[in-house]
Amino acid sequence: MSPLHTPTSKPAEPSSRGSGAPGRAGWTAPTLIGVGVDGTPSGRDAVVLASLLARPTRAELMMIAIHQEPLYPMVLPKGMNWATLERRARAMLADTRESLAPEARLAVHPDVLVWRGLRHVVRLEHRDLLVVGSAHDAAPGRVRLGKTARELFGHLECPLAVAPSGMHAGAAPRLSRIGLGFTGDPESRAALSLACSIASAAAGELHVLGVVEDRAAGGMRLEDNVLGGDVIVREQLVSLLDEEAAAVTGVNAPRTHAEVASGRPDEALKALSEHVDLLVIGSSHADAPGRVQLGRTGATVLDGAACPVLVVPRPRLRNHLGTR
Repeated sequence: MSPLHTPTSKPAEPSSRGSGAPGRAGWTAPTLIGVGVDGTPSGRDAVVLASLLARPTRAELMMIAIHQEPLYPMVLPKGMNWATLERRARAMLADTRESLAPEARLAVHPDVLVWRGLRHVVRLEHRDLLVVGSAHDAAPGRVRLGKTARELFGHLECPLAVAPSGMHAGAAPRLSRIGLGFTGDPESRAALSLACSIASAAAGELHVLGVVEDRAAGGMRLEDNVLGGDVIVREQLVSLLDEEAAAVTGVNAPRTHAEVASGRPDEALKALSEHVDLLVIGSSHADAPGRVQLGRTGATVLDGAACPVLVVPRPRLRNHLGTR
């Protein structure tokens, strides 16, 4: 990979609360982070990742437990009631906070659907990032979407980060190498704005990967169809990234490296996940703008990536980076 920017990077000053939301310059590093906790190791993984992402900007953490209500009335075991179950959820959060995130706020919310409860708290508390853990049967050190995380796609209006299995039990995590898949479309530009902001705040490096698919489709070879239909050679991609990164972060642009590879985007991004501390990807361009969306490439990356993966919502206006 060759460097695009080589200025001296320094951590960004903490911004005002809630400024992680998209504005004219796109998404910025989160300052109000929600994390879904369910009392399992997966929930502890999520807290560790949320704490890592909060550190560069001293973001406020909120640990969220959804007190799941039944769809139909039911009789609880003797000595139990719904208030008891809610107290247990709050006690679980308090225990997790004590061991992993002493300064975190706590929120317990009732809902029939866990994903809907999480979305409700995120909206109510103006969270600019939600962090969840992987499926309980995910391979150690790998990301795999669980049921709740999968259901959040198409509904959540802030970025969603997924922690790999076992993160809470491994070595102390770091945030020195941020990976990004870039195609030049509005979705990947929104991802670039957030990745640049996180890398700058953490005084880390940004590693950007553009992929030229080398298989034929529709009678046209896809290496002649790079970056949304424009034939953009490596030098042009580097120039585009240079301009975008400078527009997003200005003088605090992180040291950035770019590479163009041939092959399948999902496989290339999974390979990149082996060498970075966080992988940032854009949403699918299908369906409603303003929400995290999961396309074919994203679904494959989120089934086996070797580092945390952060998905950025699709921009509301395709011609205006990250605008709501």
